[in-house]
Amino acid sequence: MGEYRIPSTTLSSGVAFGPIVIIGNGEAVSEEIGLSEAERKTQNGILAQAIELSVQELKDTAIRVEAALGKDKAEIFESHAEILEDREFQDDFFSLIRDEGYCASYAVKTGCEKHASEMEELDDEYFRGRADDFRDIGRRVISKIGSLASPLVGVCDPSSSLPFPPSPSIIVSRSLSPGQTVQFYAQNVLGFVVCSGGSNSHAAILARSLGIPAVLVSETDLENFKPGTELALNLEINAVVVDAEKSTEARAMGKKKAEGERRQRLARLKDLSAETACGKKIGMYANGGSMKDLAGITASNAEGIGLFRTEFLFMEQTALPDEGTQTEFYRRILDTMQHRPVIFRLLDIGGDKPLPYAPHPEEGNPFLGWRGIRFLLDNPQILRTQLRSLLAASALSGHPARIMVPMVACTDEIRKVMDMLEEEKKSTGGTALLGMMVETPAAALTVSAYKGLISFISIGSNDLTQYTLAADRENKHLGSLYSEFHPGVLALMRKACADAREAGMETGICGEFAGKPEGALYLAAMGFDELSMSPLSLGAVKETIRAITLAEAGALLDKALCMGEASQIQELARAFLEKKGIRE
Repeated sequence: MGEYRIPSTTLSSGVAFGPIVIIGNGEAVSEEIGLSEAERKTQNGILAQAIELSVQELKDTAIRVEAALGKDKAEIFESHAEILEDREFQDDFFSLIRDEGYCASYAVKTGCEKHASEMEELDDEYFRGRADDFRDIGRRVISKIGSLASPLVGVCDPSSSLPFPPSPSIIVSRSLSPGQTVQFYAQNVLGFVVCSGGSNSHAAILARSLGIPAVLVSETDLENFKPGTELALNLEINAVVVDAEKSTEARAMGKKKAEGERRQRLARLKDLSAETACGKKIGMYANGGSMKDLAGITASNAEGIGLFRTEFLFMEQTALPDEGTQTEFYRRILDTMQHRPVIFRLLDIGGDKPLPYAPHPEEGNPFLGWRGIRFLLDNPQILRTQLRSLLAASALSGHPARIMVPMVACTDEIRKVMDMLEEEKKSTGGTALLGMMVETPAAALTVSAYKGLISFISIGSNDLTQYTLAADRENKHLGSLYSEFHPGVLALMRKACADAREAGMETGICGEFAGKPEGALYLAAMGFDELSMSPLSLGAVKETIRAITLAEAGALLDKALCMGEASQIQELARAFLEKKGIRE
């Protein structure tokens, strides 16, 4: 038959080549319902014991992972334990047994799937990535239920001395849980292939931290993988090579060697600044959304946090977090970062991303609906509590907070936030700089009107792109249209940056575009003060900045803005960087 290709999306970079080993995702769950009262009592007892065992196992795993991979990765398992210990979360299971007569395993599967489905309906990829957390928790508890109900039947012992996989292999599975990912014998894991989870799933994050290549394929294509078949991951863009030939193996080995050399090269830049060859320094910031992100951010030597998504705190609660809870959370972040700037984005919720405990009307077009600052101004107590908490955290830590307003379209929205912020300063103390996220074309075109109202802007390139191109970034049919390299998007970014600098504002960008070397090249030409991205992207972007002068980058940008296609503009930047000796 010869080698053939299957479409794929990279979850963790790096080339892998080797034979396939396929693993399943657990036994089928019995869908028993309508149990008798006596049976329900028995199932309640089994479930309670399974939860207790699962929580302890998660805490033990967290200790082991912290020793091996660091505190930030351990917090994945700690957060799973906290979710499982939550009484309201548990009651989702127990009520199905009590009221409907479900067996314990089916109650857990049903309850966890409900939470997972709710997360998958959200627009934000960061939160959609949490869907598999609930499924992983469910699988763990169901496994314990099975071992309690049938203790002698084929129970897998994770502490077994036998390594898995037994020889160097690429693991193919419908999905991978964080627990599975850290329990494999890492020396024999060449790569992962899954069909669920996404780039922000915890399994993908752990794969990246372990340096293991991973890709996502469709569920239909998963059927084409056969045990023992040779496979090449990430050798070609957006494709895996199946039943690979010797020539493909040679290419893969060559690319792996080049990747190793590149990693060493980028590692040497960690403690150096992102300064152009002509002497212009650009701040290298990182994005985050929870406490577990901080270890990776500080380890990367990021100079600040350009986007801290405060909504994650709200999403993981069962009710609105009170002022004390928020204050302590924000204080810990400021204390961890110390003198380095932290930009907190105000609660960006609503429309396509509702709070699970706050009623929200159904909207025909949630992307253009009641979200961000629009939601907050209509819920002033939520906004006021968050502002008070940020100011109080600043007062306690002794570090200023930078507060960024999302989804701004007109100056009146900023004025209302500014007035409320000034009122709360009188009673809370603390210091704060106010800024706005530029993600609507209206904001990008009128930055000058905000002079005297805000201290900084930060481009939200993901939303600015979809609103400028009228292209839903999650619509698979529009993948070829949605691109930050579109000349219209670049022109808006350049204008917003120039107008902000003219008005004396600091300028930054916190969307995914900043983490692409080709994108960073154009952003440097525009004159941005700081670029914020995933900590994993800092080295490659820093290498790009240090290799260029503003004059040559500016000339390239001028040429790009005369082009009509995003693909041409991206290729122009890629070819320029290759001439500089910069290759992925």
